Amino acid sequence: MKNENVHSGHRNRLRTLIDKVGLENLSDVQIVEQILTMSHARKDTNEIAHSLLKKFGSISKILDTKYSALMEVEGVGEVTAKMITYLPQIFEVYLKDKSKRSYSCKTIGDVYKYFSNIFKGMTEEVFVVAYINKNSLFENYETLAHGDAIEVKLNKIDVTRSIVYNKAVSVITAHNHPFGSAQPSRADYDSFVSLCTFFASLGVVYVDNIIIGEDGMFSFKQKALIEKALLEK
Repeated sequence: MKNENVHSGHRNRLRTLIDKVGLENLSDVQIVEQILTMSHARKDTNEIAHSLLKKFGSISKILDTKYSALMEVEGVGEVTAKMITYLPQIFEVYLKDKSKRSYSCKTIGDVYKYFSNIFKGMTEEVFVVAYINKNSLFENYETLAHGDAIEVKLNKIDVTRSIVYNKAVSVITAHNHPFGSAQPSRADYDSFVSLCTFFASLGVVYVDNIIIGEDGMFSFKQKALIEKALLEK
């Protein structure tokens, strides 16, 4: 009974500390301890937190570790291992859902934040179109292709219907280079030119084409490539 009271008091102190300074200001051990409390109702999690950090090196590496490897750590049972592997998936769903809300696209920083959240953690190339309303807010986005997205031709009927459904007056397209530079390839540029013609035929303003890579973001608008592409056609 005495040990349970000590552990309970430690948890209360940890929660109080989080409320006071914020989770981001805790040590790695304290953060992992707090994560582990979700699967350990009363057990002291300090020793397990230390073991996880010692074996895997960091919080992000713990969260990215496979279930089987987590099970090798003493004190980590089936429930805890599954809970840890679920967390990155939950974060991904959260970020995607958050990106679907109405957010400003008035600055290049707004645009980068929006798309970097969409592509965060993805290991394959994904091509999306984001719909913008008359108030310059992102209304929604749709995934158009997975894999080698630039080789996939758009289903123009489906895209047109989606533009009408989302009441979009303008669009921004984007795709990621998950393991490379944000600099566009020739194929990226050719695909972009085709999109310029397509959106112009619909009377929809093509605001920008974005590539998110390991080294940041490439904006076709910032390089004045939209005007160039329309002149080429």
